[in-house]
Amino acid sequence: MRTPLRFRRPALTARDRRTVVAAATGAAALCVVAQIALYAGSAPATGGGPVVDLVLNLLVGLSLLLVAGFPRTAGTLTILVTAVFAAGTSLAPGLFASEGQLSPVATPLAAPLVVSFLVYLLPWRQAFAFAAVLALLAIPLWAPTWTALYFALSATALPALVALYLKARFELVRSLRERAELADTERRLLAERAETAERQRLAAEMHDIVTHHVTEIVLHADALRVTAHDDEVRVAAEQIRRAGARTLTELRDLMRVVTNGIEATPAARPDHDNGGDLAALAAVDGAALEIVGDPGTVPAVVARTVYRVVQESLTNARKHAPGVPVAIALAYPGNRAEVEVRNAPPRHEGDPVLASAGSGMGLIAQP
Repeated sequence: MRTPLRFRRPALTARDRRTVVAAATGAAALCVVAQIALYAGSAPATGGGPVVDLVLNLLVGLSLLLVAGFPRTAGTLTILVTAVFAAGTSLAPGLFASEGQLSPVATPLAAPLVVSFLVYLLPWRQAFAFAAVLALLAIPLWAPTWTALYFALSATALPALVALYLKARFELVRSLRERAELADTERRLLAERAETAERQRLAAEMHDIVTHHVTEIVLHADALRVTAHDDEVRVAAEQIRRAGARTLTELRDLMRVVTNGIEATPAARPDHDNGGDLAALAAVDGAALEIVGDPGTVPAVVARTVYRVVQESLTNARKHAPGVPVAIALAYPGNRAEVEVRNAPPRHEGDPVLASAGSGMGLIAQP
């Protein structure tokens, strides 16, 4: 079973097509100007060439404007004009082609350019088929000469070979560029993967260390709560135990996201979650809390952000101004939130170990 011949055009990018259109337009303009100049230059010596010669050459030259979209149409038109020239040269010299033409073969001036564009735009077998037909029509088979063969091949086969070489070289350079870009992308992805793996390893180690120490704190606080006789000590121990347990829970949820990329489930953090109890958070440090407006008017993400801002502010006050009063003012005008945390001047120097225990990151301010 024979496979039918499929006339498939090589896929061109939008940039390649624009380049072909621009080159074809420039070549068409150049051929038209050159043909008119040759016709006008031959007028004083020969009285002007045949008008049909000028019209046919201009027709082939203008067909370059269509070669980007209809290459086979431009090639067929060039073959027909060449056939007319060949017939006129043998049957009626001087009727279709000028007797003082530049070469002994009857080919349109734009034929080499048409062949070059056909080689670039069509599969090589089809392009060379057009070039072979043009060469056979250009050679006077009834009176072949080496000179005619040379000019015919120069006008058809030579442009085809040069265009084929340039096309192959261009495709090779583009393939090498794409391979280099692909290799660079692969190296970047591998580097990002290695960086992610290292971050996960460090996060796991940090989780193990922090979990170990916080667990010790929770256990000692629970033991102190059970054995202490002073009510204030038991209350303080209970607060430490709850804070440690809450820290372990948040650390576990955070590690799930960092190591596995798993987001918190809706059950663990529902839409109405506000990130934590602000009243309980303020009571731990004895801070005064004032709320104006309805906290339920803001989205859950804003409520959680408010909780984190207050939490970080109290942490900074505890580090750098221990024991001084802290006032927290929250306002909810509409669907936004305003947070103001103030503390009195510190009475004494804070603990240098505690003050330097932060990561230096704090809260990320965004405009």
